[in-house]
Amino acid sequence: MLILKIVGFLFLIAGFGTVFGARYLARKFNLDKNAKCDFEHEMTEEELEKYKFDKATVNVKMIGMLVSIPGLILILMEFR
Repeated sequence: MLILKIVGFLFLIAGFGTVFGARYLARKFNLDKNAKCDFEHEMTEEELEKYKFDKATVNVKMIGMLVSIPGLILILMEFR
């Protein structure tokens, strides 16, 4: 069905767009401020900032991949 193919591609585009724009999204929404670090007393201030930013970026990328998985499954089912 054409509708399922379109929905699948929309999920893929949204998910992969989120993955590729993860650094921009983490910076724009200040997601590194909410990142938790259990061993921050062992790091310098620069290392801690980089760690929190990288952790926020990875979290955004994981959400993007979770969004794209249903689209990938729909496309695989429809083009089979």
